[in-house]
Amino acid sequence: MSKITIVTGLIISLMLGFISATSSQAQETYIDDKCKQNQQLNESDRFTVTYKSEFQTKGQTYWLYSGQYIDGSAIVCISRPGFKQPKPLNIKQIQSGYIEKITKDSRNQTAYFIIVRDGNGSYVPVTQYRVNLSTPERPITAKIKSWRSGR
Repeated sequence: MSKITIVTGLIISLMLGFISATSSQAQETYIDDKCKQNQQLNESDRFTVTYKSEFQTKGQTYWLYSGQYIDGSAIVCISRPGFKQPKPLNIKQIQSGYIEKITKDSRNQTAYFIIVRDGNGSYVPVTQYRVNLSTPERPITAKIKSWRSGR
């Protein structure tokens, strides 16, 4: 009887693990190259949202979000909540690389630090930018520092 219980428990555990892995995959959010949400995109046409943050400026609420393509390259977007009025953030230096990290500036709720790798290999230039979105149509970008990756 105990062998049957153990085997049954193992089967249930494996099934629950599979269900959990499947449902977490189903919760991913996909966007296209224009930052528009679309859960029906093929893998080769989509970016998977890896970062999303809400901020307010001038009485309006916005989302800053980033999506990663299958090769690791990224797109950084801005929209109204619910992916309404989406568009790529108009900052060439950020859109042309691989986003390593985005963090909110704790001193300014409309500013973010964005670390961009200029390639997907070893010893590539890496730059940290500070992006102020107090006027989302005209973001202010400042280069904070640069270095070479050690990977």
